[in-house]
Amino acid sequence: MPSTAKSSASAANHLTIPATWYHDAGIYKMECEKLFYSEWLLFCHETLLPSPGHYVAYTVAGRPILVLRGKDGQLKGFHNVCRHRASLVLKEGHGKTEVLRCMYHGWVYDTNGDLCKAPGFGGDEKSLCDRTSLFPVHVKNVDGLVFICMAAKPPSFEKSIGDLPAALKGSGIESFKFFDTAAHPLKCNWKTYIENYMEGYHIPILHPELNRDVDMATYKVVPAERIARHETGLKPGREKEAANTGLWIWLWPNVALNIYKNGMNLEIVNPTGPETTELRYCYMFKDLSKEAEPENRKTIDLSFTVTRQDIDICEIVQKNLHAGVYEAGELSPRHENGVVYFHDLVRAVHAKPA
Repeated sequence: MPSTAKSSASAANHLTIPATWYHDAGIYKMECEKLFYSEWLLFCHETLLPSPGHYVAYTVAGRPILVLRGKDGQLKGFHNVCRHRASLVLKEGHGKTEVLRCMYHGWVYDTNGDLCKAPGFGGDEKSLCDRTSLFPVHVKNVDGLVFICMAAKPPSFEKSIGDLPAALKGSGIESFKFFDTAAHPLKCNWKTYIENYMEGYHIPILHPELNRDVDMATYKVVPAERIARHETGLKPGREKEAANTGLWIWLWPNVALNIYKNGMNLEIVNPTGPETTELRYCYMFKDLSKEAEPENRKTIDLSFTVTRQDIDICEIVQKNLHAGVYEAGELSPRHENGVVYFHDLVRAVHAKPA
């Protein structure tokens, strides 16, 4: 996909994408096929996969995926679908397992995805095992960020992540350690939530706790190749108290890296339907000591507060997008250039041949 960052330097005279794109079932199915099943997507953080046997199993846009560290130490990815009767092989979540055993009839796969046992199956079990394996998924890892791609022939990984490595340079995320996860269900289209993330225009109205810290006079969103950086200074006197550093990075299509003074929240916006979404959070911090836990929890509490405020407004917006009155709106040239960039990329997906 060609870069559109240059065209998004200003939002002057730009309209939003059509309201139907936020609730039409056919549009949602098309976006899954052309985008989520075809592009490189950030799946999890490597801290959840420290040693052989550790796995992460999540559903991505309706498709269950698992990534695990094999006995050889390498990351392996598969569709979390048993080849027998389509049950899950591993329960959703993360943990450690000695064996990949289907939850339904106990078929066993090795860490290369090959079937090695089908208990009680009868017939020629060896022949069955020789011709049966889990459907593979491509896996890449950069700076501890684990990406997957479901396409048979994935696009260029380097082009897909664009300017992310440069944006993360010097951020120190490689030193962060896993602390906790969280999930939040939303009654809105995935794009509704991403648009909310792509501008700070709403902060003074919706987020009093965040507004107390950030200096909105310096707030800006800077689109680059496949990413957008939110940059802001902190208000005088809030440098010590504020959890945020004023750096939030969005990666196309559905990921945010919210970097704090003491850690990071890896935020994945996972589509679950035309008008439903799941926010999947992974919190990591530099210091996991008992002494640091109160400060870490304070940061998570602020994150939860801001998230609840965002969920409430996004669900209101989603209802109005489906109400049939609103079709499109004009975007702010001062505050919503990030939304314009996101819309440019969405339009490019819609324009791709089937």
